[in-house]
Amino acid sequence: ERPVLYQFPGSFNSGKATLAMQLSQKANEVEIKYVCHMRDNYTPEYVRLNPDTMAVPTMEIDDKVCTDSMDLCRYLLDNYPGPGDREVVAAGQKEEMMAWINFAAEWDEYMFTYGHMSQSSADTPNEIRLVNLRYYLHQVLTDKPPDMEFLVNAYVKKIAGVASMKRAQESGPQKEKDLEDNKLLLDRILARGNDLVGQHPEGFLFGDKLTTADVFFLPIFRIFYMLLPGKFDEVFQKYPNLQGYWQRAQASPDVETGLMKYVRKPHMAWAMFSAKVPKTILAYVFGLLKAPKLPEEIEQRIAAATEEQWKKVRGG
Repeated sequence: ERPVLYQFPGSFNSGKATLAMQLSQKANEVEIKYVCHMRDNYTPEYVRLNPDTMAVPTMEIDDKVCTDSMDLCRYLLDNYPGPGDREVVAAGQKEEMMAWINFAAEWDEYMFTYGHMSQSSADTPNEIRLVNLRYYLHQVLTDKPPDMEFLVNAYVKKIAGVASMKRAQESGPQKEKDLEDNKLLLDRILARGNDLVGQHPEGFLFGDKLTTADVFFLPIFRIFYMLLPGKFDEVFQKYPNLQGYWQRAQASPDVETGLMKYVRKPHMAWAMFSAKVPKTILAYVFGLLKAPKLPEEIEQRIAAATEEQWKKVRGG
């Protein structure tokens, strides 16, 4: 069977997934499905597929479901490595590459992206997520499928997680500290990337060919391209090796097909309208998208789970 990759254009982690797939031996076999990541990933069918994160990307491959970008990229690296990854493994550098990947994966793109938005712009996507989560939770409680309790637990956990993310974005001293820590970590990642590229001045992070290491680096550049194009000048002045790296990456057909085409305006517009994203946003803005009332017992479970999640976020 063909692998199936669920993703949404512009999603940072989806970018890792589509690029990893493009660089793998499964590039010509994959079926890519678009998911509105404020709505479609909360249906009971999707929750059964990926109860771990209820997010994109998700990949069905062989007899496995990969439920996040790290899981997905590791599976492709271990089982269907592309030419660049095979060279890294043959050179005995896989452990070094994995250390880089784990380091780069520490950066919180969500904090960076939403931290550069106004409070209202940052709140809207999460409010839509919470409405849809409650809508589908209410549907499960009404329909009472055989796996109802499994689904209810997954929804309660996800609502708590989104509520905690939303709370973490509230303006104030803590948010300012979080953004500063995020910026410092990003700078360390860029500095390390600059050093790695310096070892391959005509290539990429771990050699002349793109590898899974680049899968965890290039989506950061795509965020700059989408959100803060002026950031490039600052980064290239401080880390000059990265300018040539980005130029070589942009010239790569694999990077265009696996990463950048999804955020080109024509494709993004097509994806947004195909997934009815504008309709969903407008329905929320005009008050047509409303969360149904849930039983008090469920609300209490949500409140308790939210408090527990918040303690984890803040180390309490």
